[in-house]
This record gives sequence, C-alpha cells and structure tokens, in this order.
Amino acid sequence: MALAKEISFESLFPVRSKTYYFADLDEAYDFVNIAQAKFTSSSGKKRAKGLSAKMIGPQVTGEKPVAVCYFLAANKEGSAIDLNKIEEPLEKVIKDAISATLVFMVFYEDRAAAISHYHLASGWSYKSNSQYRYFNYNGTRYETKYPIGWGTDKAFSYLKKEIN
Repeated sequence: MALAKEISFESLFPVRSKTYYFADLDEAYDFVNIAQAKFTSSSGKKRAKGLSAKMIGPQVTGEKPVAVCYFLAANKEGSAIDLNKIEEPLEKVIKDAISATLVFMVFYEDRAAAISHYHLASGWSYKSNSQYRYFNYNGTRYETKYPIGWGTDKAFSYLKKEIN
C-alpha cells in the first residue's frame, strides 16, 4: 500500500501495545491494512502464518464505536524479547528479531475479532501451527474461535454482521 510507505513505523506503533478508536468499521479496516503493510515492510520479514478469529467475551465501549488494539511480540534466538524494556527503537528491534508477531483485536458493538500475523526471518520456519487460544484486553479474557479460511476481510465481514 502506497500510504503505508508515507507513514512512519513509530506513528503507527509508538509502543508495544496501544488502542486506537475509530468512528466506523471502514476507518478501522483502512488502519489495520495500512498498519499491516507498514509492519511487513519495516520488519524485513515475510508473513509466515496467521489467522483471524472470533473473540468471545463482553462488549467493549470506548471513545468511538470501534476500538482497535494492537500488540507486538518478537523473539531472538529462541527467547522472547521484552518489548517494554528495550533501549533501541522498536522498529529496529522488530527488524533484528528472528520472528515478529502483530495482532489486532477489533471491537465493535457486540462482536470482536482478532487478526494475527506472524513474520519470520529468511531461513527460519515454525515447528507448530498453533494460534492464540485466548486474548486478554483490559483485564478481560476473550476466548478465540478460528473459522477456516478467515483473514482480515472475513474478520471485518463478521464485525459488520455480514457473516456469522
């Protein structure tokens, strides 16, 4: 996406985890797609796996109708990097990591979806295809259900109540 090239990594991902609020699902969809494109180009890694899931739990209300929370994770040489305690810029740490994870949790009315993307450095591979079984948001645990074939578009169709 051309717009992702114009936006800095730090403006989309200033910290390890953050929540953004949007007036409608179309704005949230655009943000998620731009942020995914920026993350992929900045990480220097190809997307290796990732699915979207329904999240089962209570409704989230916020400043605007749609809440989009992201969180980042990274691993180097088999161990997790504590992104809360890094001294280098977040973008550099993600780029230098062997694997990097970007997950969006999108909340709208009585529905929620998680959109995950796992990225790996060249020459590495995942040994398992496991996904998150639950997510925590603001102290609440959300269970996940992974419908077959879901990606970003299907997750947003679910949030718009176009599909179940």
